[in-house]
Amino acid sequence: MPAKAAIQRFGRSLSAMVMPNIGAFIAWGLITAMFISGGWFPNENLAKMVSPMLKYLLPTLIAFTAGKNVGGYRGGVAGAVAAMGVIIGTDTPMFLGAMIMGPIAGWCIKKFDSLVKGKVGAGFEMLVDNFSLGIIAMILAIAGYLVIGNVVSTLTGWLSSGVNWMLRKGLNPLLAVLVDPAKVLFLNNAVNHGIMTPLGIQQAAEIGQSMLFLVDPNPGPGLGILLSCWIFGKGMTKQSAPGAAVIQLFGGIHEIYFPYVLARPILLLAVMGGNICALTFYTLTSFGLVAPASPGSLISIIIMSPRGRTLIGILGVLIGTLVSFLLSIPMVKARPDFQGEEEGGEAASGPVSLPETLSGIRKIVFACDAGMGSSALGATRFKARLMKANLPDIRCSNAPIDRIPADADLVVCQHSLASRMAIDPDSPGRKDRLPEIVTLTNFLSDPALDALLERLSAPLEEPSSLVKKVLAGLPSESKEEAILRAGRLLEESGCVAPGYAEAMLDRERSLTTYMGMGVAIPHGTSEAKEKILKSGISVLQYPEGVVFGDEKAYLVIGIAGVGNEHLDILAHLSTALENEETLQKLFTSDDPEFIRGELE
Repeated sequence: MPAKAAIQRFGRSLSAMVMPNIGAFIAWGLITAMFISGGWFPNENLAKMVSPMLKYLLPTLIAFTAGKNVGGYRGGVAGAVAAMGVIIGTDTPMFLGAMIMGPIAGWCIKKFDSLVKGKVGAGFEMLVDNFSLGIIAMILAIAGYLVIGNVVSTLTGWLSSGVNWMLRKGLNPLLAVLVDPAKVLFLNNAVNHGIMTPLGIQQAAEIGQSMLFLVDPNPGPGLGILLSCWIFGKGMTKQSAPGAAVIQLFGGIHEIYFPYVLARPILLLAVMGGNICALTFYTLTSFGLVAPASPGSLISIIIMSPRGRTLIGILGVLIGTLVSFLLSIPMVKARPDFQGEEEGGEAASGPVSLPETLSGIRKIVFACDAGMGSSALGATRFKARLMKANLPDIRCSNAPIDRIPADADLVVCQHSLASRMAIDPDSPGRKDRLPEIVTLTNFLSDPALDALLERLSAPLEEPSSLVKKVLAGLPSESKEEAILRAGRLLEESGCVAPGYAEAMLDRERSLTTYMGMGVAIPHGTSEAKEKILKSGISVLQYPEGVVFGDEKAYLVIGIAGVGNEHLDILAHLSTALENEETLQKLFTSDDPEFIRGELE
């Protein structure tokens, strides 16, 4: 487990460096696809942007993001400066160098800040912050320029040689055997944006395109699984597959098919088969994309295809779909309704389990690995359901599973990600407790979502009254009779089990419960705590009083408090009874509702 957790953390960190900058990669890709000499609209002047963006802009953005993820904004600035050392020191595009220098710079800033925390004199904070950032960034930039850049350049050359060797030998399709199992474990963003995208960009800079951009994003293999489930499945499998298929093909959210594979793991063979065949086709036709396809949809593949070769890109998607579809048919037919099931037929999600209380829910966060794919889809769809249910005050957003906003009240995520939930330390808001969590199998259609919406839509129950029973104008009697009467009323109200009234009497025998000012508050012994079922009080009013030793009690208030709630009840009563004028009215009023209202 430690090794698996370390791999997951490493994958998430790689993905987190690239994912926020995908828009910049797409901008560079569109400029490349449109204006280079072989582009859709060749323009020698505009094409001059391609090389500087590749060499300086994209690596610097990665380094800034990586440094910020580790050391906050100051770490991001230090990461950008440090990355310039490796960028300028070599002629190789420094994506890998940026991924190394960014986190190192962020870590250095974070460590320095922790060392000087509380030790900087008032008024000198800005001076120390700026000069420490500048000195650390300068040292790292020099180290990057003189040493790290050359090391990374050599390593990048080895990786590029390996990729080119695979291309020459036609072994690229075998990448599917490694990538597809990692994808369905929700490591798709780490694999695609953390590994394939940087290597693919460097390859595209050399030969104008890269097939590495197609190893992960091809929607065809996942689409074939969903079509098979739609045509040959039953029950929830069949019902949820059509919507998932549309989102998979045109939305490029591959997480949508992962639950189908996780519920029937043998389908992974169909996914790998479809991807291997598609990659084989792309290898034989020497086809690649000019820039990353993000999201991995048919539309993105069409846009990023080289001019005049769009049809080849589409055919690769169709081949992946057809092969995956044919291979999955017997697997689906063997058990046509497997959505959310494990081998053996039991539900993977188990019974729908919601938090005990959903009161006060104002912000729901849907979470996935990167916080930009299936979680965005789930949040959008559930937000629409909240509006339809007339619950516009409940906000719905999406986030990475390991960076949940601190003010989230409820988190919705897949079962396999629940153990990785963590609060974003840089997020403003409440930090005193973790949010409630609801796990599910499918963001599109899941019983947990239906149950959640039903609970949120249900009218709130009125808070139960603390005062359970009130009897006014009682004739005077002995304190033992009064205490037993108060205990019996608590028992009739369902607050205590039989025997608690006798325990109240035992408590009085060991130590009087007369509190002064005409009030007695009898309660059970410590041993009788197990007989308390819920908190509440009973109130007996004696206009002529009940003798407690040398004093008279005009109010006898029996209490039962679950856990330590008896302390809260006592504090509440002391506040309610501190006014002498109100106290005299309670002693003499013949209206039980007046007494109840004053003590609530």
